[in-house]
Amino acid sequence: MRVVWFTDVPGRAHVLHYGPQLERRAPAVTTQLTRLREDSQSRLAKPPDQPTLRPIWRHEAIATGLQPGQRWPYYVSSQFEPGGVARSAEFTLAPLPPPGQPLKILLTSDHQLMPMTAANLQQVEATVGRVDAVFLAGDLVNIPDRASEWFDDARGCAFFPCLQGRGQFVLAQGGRKTIYRGGELIQHAPLFPAVGNHEVMGRYSMTRGLNAQFDDPWPRAAAAQLYEQRAAAVNPSGDPALRAAWLKANSFNTDTYEEIFSLPTSPSGGETYYATTFGDVRLVVLFATNIWRSPTPDRQRTSRYHEAEHHLDQPEQWRYGQHIFEPIAVGSPQYQWLQQELASPEFQQAKYKIVMLHHPPHTLGDNIVPAYTDPQQQLDYGPDGRLEAVRYEYPLAEDYLHRAVEPLLNAAGVQLVHFGHSHLWNRFTNASGVHFLESSNVGNTYGAYWRDRARPIPTSGRETYVAQGDPNGLEPIVPNLVPLTNAQGQQLPYLSSNEITAFSILDTGRGTISSYRFDTGHPEAGVVKFDEFSL
Repeated sequence: MRVVWFTDVPGRAHVLHYGPQLERRAPAVTTQLTRLREDSQSRLAKPPDQPTLRPIWRHEAIATGLQPGQRWPYYVSSQFEPGGVARSAEFTLAPLPPPGQPLKILLTSDHQLMPMTAANLQQVEATVGRVDAVFLAGDLVNIPDRASEWFDDARGCAFFPCLQGRGQFVLAQGGRKTIYRGGELIQHAPLFPAVGNHEVMGRYSMTRGLNAQFDDPWPRAAAAQLYEQRAAAVNPSGDPALRAAWLKANSFNTDTYEEIFSLPTSPSGGETYYATTFGDVRLVVLFATNIWRSPTPDRQRTSRYHEAEHHLDQPEQWRYGQHIFEPIAVGSPQYQWLQQELASPEFQQAKYKIVMLHHPPHTLGDNIVPAYTDPQQQLDYGPDGRLEAVRYEYPLAEDYLHRAVEPLLNAAGVQLVHFGHSHLWNRFTNASGVHFLESSNVGNTYGAYWRDRARPIPTSGRETYVAQGDPNGLEPIVPNLVPLTNAQGQQLPYLSSNEITAFSILDTGRGTISSYRFDTGHPEAGVVKFDEFSL
């Protein structure tokens, strides 16, 4: 079991203490994170005016000799000069669970320092107690290179504190203010995340703000084309390492995410997509996300469907639509790896076969439109030859998740696909019996598009995108215990609320997934189990 902690000074003698009597010692390996910064928009007492590197050191120690079925206490310590020794409280750790061991696993997503996240995680601990693992389907923070969002944001809802019960978020709901601290979860349980669009940082700069950098990733192909134009100036020696670094700095990266976590790896994807066995679960994690762009029809603003008109003569300001970060089309390295994984003995022999990704294959939310495919750029010229518009089409027939990946999952006997991105709770089951669960209405919502509410979609172009319901054709399932209702008394097949937060628990002993909700405006009502289904 790997135990990781962070400090803002290097220190020395970083040690894991563990064992039945805390008699064992494991020294930590220390590394400094390379891209964490703060800027004027950081929620700190005294944020810097410009992006400024923030030194953070990561310490990882490995506990060995653990016995299946046993939990041992542990704590960590670090020495500082001056200041002596700092040590954590005592927590517990356990080895990789063997098949047959009943587990309770939190299925969650889209924390992003949102208003109800601390309340959500506090209710997880109050309802379930200690979980055995956390499966988090992406969007852990908002800006991945902003250190305070991970560790000490002044609002009291940074990523790690909320998952440790150390948050201090003041939530004003229902005419009252309540302080929520999150839940003491990951001090006792491993965390398995997926890459969401908020784990990807855009073009690097030490002058532009971090929000602007995050919102400015470029496709690798566009960066490579720009490099060819500038190679003689930026890399006159033709150094391959310098070329690779330039391309990363001028496109996008997941460096901070990969530096923070120790995850299983795949040969082609490293930590960005991987598979692991945890008890009776074979978990397959995909890197399936694209940059989010506004659906606005306003031609003066950049959109998922067009470039801003005032940038038409400035190609270096183009955003290239909702471009995909990691290919998953048929024949891509990730697709080929997925085929091999689904055919592997580890997958085939697992009792529970679960796939986790960020982008929704099925949802009532907005972020499933347009299709999950590479944007096709359309250049519209006027009679005088002047460029009048740069548009993007997303052919429905080429949706990679629905047309290419889902058939693989159907054939392989996947029981559950867990995802997020649209900040909703909704679920579906396809004709092959695969369950699709989006349990991402954790901290806030962006709304559900069902029946009389329509998504914003373009009215021109070759494709006609679906404005209501699931664009990929499945009917949402009404929660089978205590569904919410609308003003007309109709039972709703979703949870979309900025006052009610939801979480889901996989119980491998019972083979069930239970979903719970908590109304932050009426905390006295407690937690309500509103849905449960079997795998």
